[in-house]
Amino acid sequence: MLAPAILAAVRRAVVVSALAVIGCTDGGRAAPDDDVTMSSEESTTALLEESTGLPFECVPGKVRCAGEAWLERCAPTGQEWIPEACPSQTTCVPCDEDTCVEVRCLGPCESVDDVPSSAGCSFIANRQLHPSEGFPDGLVVANPNPALLAAIDFLVTPEGSNQEQLVETVILAPLESHAFTLSSSFVQSESSMFRTGGTHRVRSDVPIVAYHHAPHAMSRGNDSSMLLPESSLRQEYIIPSFGPNVEEFRGEPSYFEVVALENFTTLEWFPTADTAGNGLPIPFVPVDGHGSLKMNRFDTARIAASANQQAIVQLRDLSGTIVVADKPIWVTAGTRCARIPIRDFETYPAGRCDPLQEMPIPLAYWGSTYVAAHSPVRGTERHWWRIYAGTDDITVTADPPQPGTPIVLQRRGDFADLDVPTGTSFVLESADGVFMPVQYLQSQRWTADPAGPGQPEPVEESADHGDPSMYQMIPVAQFLTRYVFSTALRYPHNYVQVIRAAEGAPVVLDGEPIDDASYDPIAEYEVAELSIDEGTHLIESEDPFGIIQVGYSGPDIDANCLLEDEYLDPETGRPLFGCSSSYAYPGGMKSEVIFVP
Repeated sequence: MLAPAILAAVRRAVVVSALAVIGCTDGGRAAPDDDVTMSSEESTTALLEESTGLPFECVPGKVRCAGEAWLERCAPTGQEWIPEACPSQTTCVPCDEDTCVEVRCLGPCESVDDVPSSAGCSFIANRQLHPSEGFPDGLVVANPNPALLAAIDFLVTPEGSNQEQLVETVILAPLESHAFTLSSSFVQSESSMFRTGGTHRVRSDVPIVAYHHAPHAMSRGNDSSMLLPESSLRQEYIIPSFGPNVEEFRGEPSYFEVVALENFTTLEWFPTADTAGNGLPIPFVPVDGHGSLKMNRFDTARIAASANQQAIVQLRDLSGTIVVADKPIWVTAGTRCARIPIRDFETYPAGRCDPLQEMPIPLAYWGSTYVAAHSPVRGTERHWWRIYAGTDDITVTADPPQPGTPIVLQRRGDFADLDVPTGTSFVLESADGVFMPVQYLQSQRWTADPAGPGQPEPVEESADHGDPSMYQMIPVAQFLTRYVFSTALRYPHNYVQVIRAAEGAPVVLDGEPIDDASYDPIAEYEVAELSIDEGTHLIESEDPFGIIQVGYSGPDIDANCLLEDEYLDPETGRPLFGCSSSYAYPGGMKSEVIFVP
């Protein structure tokens, strides 16, 4: 620290220097004309020397560049410049006083902050509810840069703390990927809960992409999310979810989770169903009410649908809930186990469910044109959609028209269910504002015990493998020209769907152009569906295009399925039944502001 006399002199000199800049002396009188003009820094240094009687080389704390890879900071004594190396992948940039306050070391991460996208340098992840907490999730990161190494830190904030701890650092070559293991506990309980810490973060010196597979490997319940970097997170979201499965109440809850990015954040939500709370600190909020909560960085709030006052389990659904904050927040949403579609429980009392998980895209990035490409077909399944309104009084049309369209939604957060026959794709558009289509993969057909109560699910609209998953579509306006993405592990069926303008530029997957004959036309667009191997892939084109990545388990018992011991043959260790599971997520996007909420 500066000695008191020097500190006082520095403060006085800075004030006097500032007054001199506007033409005043430290007494506030107009300064006389002078043939000699000194810079404010020279003036401050001279005043320091006069006040202390000591020679000053520089103004304490002042920063300047000393070449591209170094900056220099004036020592607290003002007697010398102390060199500091710029961080990896950055260079020292001189300060234009009209546009910045201080010289800084800038690099690719700062460029990402200026033009947000699904690539970035800091990503947060929280474990989400699924049936197998003992099986770790995978936080997969990939280096999409064609010529830069990426130094990536994996940090954990211990539960009960807001202070991060570095766990490991990895170096990824261009187009390499790495999976960090998330094995910490879920947020406690299966209802609303507040937790300090327990979060994970990856930090990189160059832009990377990140995905969350939960669990990482195929098990009896999976889903996946594209993660957005902190630089792309915003303040207003609409929650996609689904009604919980009824059987044995295993499906509850429908929920969303929020992680605060800054201290003194105020979270608010306007739920479409009662949300649970105990007042410590999360309040109970009735349907169409208003909840509020104060949070600090790395606090997590899970808000879950309440089971107390809604007797119909499937209606304990937070779909369409509006979530807002006074500062940017991280949000995920889902359902612990959803059976899709919701069927008449008296006729079809039993059915399969799977966890749903998605990181909602901030409302600011929603669009007005989407290609609603159907998921890779399984058997005779129907394709199930929810169309969420981002603005009031919006009409959404389909091309080609579908039963149930056009869709008219009155208020932001309202949604309409839409189902279409197997293999049906279409384009959705609105001239009234922004909206979000979310596709829900159908449950695998339940056929067990046909002599039992009720009936097996109908064969004429059934999936013969996989299980539910939930994923958002990307607006055409947010398409990119290049993606690096990674599949989940152990799945026998992995696909990438490519969406481009009709007769658009060739799209190249892992160095091989996709054959034009692979595309099916959909209005003014076309979609190709390609089977891919497990692992990391690069796909690119000269024109913007979109991708969706999907994976299914097979219809038979699979030794690659991760199951708890109770579901394994005690003698052979092999699974006793098939692994009904799917995952799906959009592969990336721009994050340009389309709509200002």
